[in-house]
Amino acid sequence: MAKQELVPIKVKIGLKDNGHADYPNWGLLPLAASGMGDQGRRDVAAKSMSSSWKYDNRYGHTEEGPDSPVGMQWGMLFVTKQFAKEALAMWPDLITEMTEAEAETFWNERYAVDMPDMKADEKTLVTLKNELILRKEAGLDTTDVINRIKKAVDPDDYALGVR
Repeated sequence: MAKQELVPIKVKIGLKDNGHADYPNWGLLPLAASGMGDQGRRDVAAKSMSSSWKYDNRYGHTEEGPDSPVGMQWGMLFVTKQFAKEALAMWPDLITEMTEAEAETFWNERYAVDMPDMKADEKTLVTLKNELILRKEAGLDTTDVINRIKKAVDPDDYALGVR
């Protein structure tokens, strides 16, 4: 897929009679309907998405929420503009294009609501601490390990440690 600008969409996901999630059939979208079989249509539609579902983890199918009755759940996807346009036209009652602010709110208050603000790699941090202690006890230079510790505890640094 060529690099394209993606937009967030919010999707209302119901339940089928058998209790399984009832997703829109992306294979029905015009961008996917080119005379190929079901798998081919699903593949074309999937290539218009950047990532997997981001589900509302506050109000699922079994919880009652202000905009989420029992039996339905919200999901968010990042998709191409063409995909969003076609999905909105085909399922106006199920699809909403979100603004950047709405997507950020959904991410923080619905999808990542149970995720910790920071995730620590305890093994890495303990290893660095032990190395620092051993170097100090041996009278060795600690500059290198201190620099690695600074990187490890910086959540914005990609070094292993705290994210």
